[in-house]
Amino acid sequence: MISNSDQLRIVAFLKRFGCNRSESLTYIEVLVSGNTSIQELSRKLKSNRISIHYCVQQLIEKGFLFEIRKGKKRFIGAESPDILLKIIGQRHTELKSLETDVEYISDLLNSIPVIKHEVTVVKLYEETDGFKKMLEDSLQSKTEILIFSNTMVFTKLLGEEYYESYFARQAALGIKSRMIYPPCDFADKIIAQKDKYKIDLRILLQNQGSESGFFLWDDTVAIKSLKENKKSCTIIENKDIAHFFRNNIFNHFWEEAKLV
Repeated sequence: MISNSDQLRIVAFLKRFGCNRSESLTYIEVLVSGNTSIQELSRKLKSNRISIHYCVQQLIEKGFLFEIRKGKKRFIGAESPDILLKIIGQRHTELKSLETDVEYISDLLNSIPVIKHEVTVVKLYEETDGFKKMLEDSLQSKTEILIFSNTMVFTKLLGEEYYESYFARQAALGIKSRMIYPPCDFADKIIAQKDKYKIDLRILLQNQGSESGFFLWDDTVAIKSLKENKKSCTIIENKDIAHFFRNNIFNHFWEEAKLV
């Protein structure tokens, strides 16, 4: 008899084969019991016959169970656990078939004229993981990344090592950036490596009581707030809003900032 923890592992694994918990437990029971009937399964699993009948039908379609007829009686049998390897093999074959046709079908789909409607997308990311998600998203940029940071808290929150790694990966992807940053040790460190990181940085004396700022790339504005217990990043994907931030807000402060 398998332990409860092993049973949980099996149920979790079979979920990846499209089996829900009831189906997984039904398969395990038939595997353990051998050929059995719906009525017997219903009794052992303490579930009604309609539910068991449905689970059995689903498992037959998925290849885990099979039906045996003896006269007018119907029994259910379980495929051996080797069925898992067979299903994986079938999936490999199907994927290879998809790979053969995907480029041709993709070209066909891309050739279809599409009426584009601009829709504003707003997303909210929170805390350190959310800010890192925002930064990783920005590495898909096709244009330069504009950064207005009004606080040094952001650098401390992410950690200088991660932030420098972000700039290094950004440069490796050929993405340039312009940065407006308050005077601080980290700004000095970035200035010393600005050619390596493809960064044009300017220093601006700012209201250090404010704990907000923004990142801007393509048609996306990421507005960050770093107030204690309210650390969040609001992502706005809108062409007009991005244009306003780029040409009216960022460029205004860029002209005001000090060259380094």
